[in-house]
Amino acid sequence: MFTSNMQVQGLQLIIKILLSTFSKTYFNVANINALDFTVKIDNLQRAKFVEKTYSDKLLSSQVLLEIDQFSFTSNNITYGVVGEQMNYWKFFPTQSGYGIIPAWGLANVVISNHPDVQVGQRFYGYYPMSSHLLVTINNVSSKGFVDNTEHRQALPPIYNFYTNTEQDPTFTPETEKLISIFRPLFVTSFLIDDHLEEQNFYKASQILITSASSKTAQALAFLLAHRKKENALNLNLVGLTSKKNMEFVRQLGWYDQTISYDSIAQLNSNEKFVVIDFAGNHNTQFQLQTLLNKNLVYNCLVGLVDWQNLEGENSLPKKGEFFFAPAHAEKRQKEWGVSGFQQKIGIAWQEFMDAIQSTISIKEHIGVQELEKLYSDMLNGKVDPKNGNIVSLNKMNKRS
Repeated sequence: MFTSNMQVQGLQLIIKILLSTFSKTYFNVANINALDFTVKIDNLQRAKFVEKTYSDKLLSSQVLLEIDQFSFTSNNITYGVVGEQMNYWKFFPTQSGYGIIPAWGLANVVISNHPDVQVGQRFYGYYPMSSHLLVTINNVSSKGFVDNTEHRQALPPIYNFYTNTEQDPTFTPETEKLISIFRPLFVTSFLIDDHLEEQNFYKASQILITSASSKTAQALAFLLAHRKKENALNLNLVGLTSKKNMEFVRQLGWYDQTISYDSIAQLNSNEKFVVIDFAGNHNTQFQLQTLLNKNLVYNCLVGLVDWQNLEGENSLPKKGEFFFAPAHAEKRQKEWGVSGFQQKIGIAWQEFMDAIQSTISIKEHIGVQELEKLYSDMLNGKVDPKNGNIVSLNKMNKRS
């Protein structure tokens, strides 16, 4: 009988432990361990993971999101390079001297203390390179919500809205990764294309795009090629790229001419040029400005793909004009209305999606080590332009 009672008590203890573990795992009555990927603000080559803990006891209107995946493109490197000047470090503050590079991706609600946001819902938006994000909900609708966390209130609104994927028919298992990779970049390209059209292309006949293989450049080339065809425009689209990416850029079929950086002298300097610069290379800018001189009628500075060569020995003859997409987006939203703005982008986006799927190969990077390697490769320009890179810190134990 004694043995039997001991067995029963032991079994009861085991059941109690199992129930406790189950409840902590599935009913969120335990703290959540999280990871942030942080980089040294004054030395992007230095990066480290920081562990932290979220309490399951959230304040009113707070929601904890588990980040399922985020895209990583050269655009994220630009965020890091200009993080101080453009306030990108302010979105997701971390330890002093370090920053978290923002990224676009998808996350699922794991804990909610807001009546209109439910556990299990999935949202697309601007996330840290992390495993989780705690937000404070405001302006909830069927389409999504705004993160009203205090430190984000003064930042551009376009970055603070999170889209409910259940209410957006473009989000499917087949398109989610493409959306994470291209949609935020596509909006920038859409706004540049729109600006050029509004300015009658500055009466130029040549549109030159540097870093022509980059994702944002691809989207812009597509839009310009489409506009040129639809309106029979007398424009020559020139893709400037490295020798190793020449064939890839040609095969896209959107550029009329593809040249390498060491062939800049071949450009016809008697024609008027618009330059859209995604590279940020000082020496390339010097060559273009010197060669084209007064025929460089608009020098649009967008990205910093070649971030390690932002300075050079020669002073630039003249500066370019930085293109800040959120300001242009706000201008158009006021003129067209938010729904009109979204509708115009939606139509163009669907056309681009149909065209881009055959040119890209999705590559997933799961866990800490794979993110570290991808980050290093991206910093040093070793990423194949054919790949679309998706990262997850929450699938380390979920590989098939």
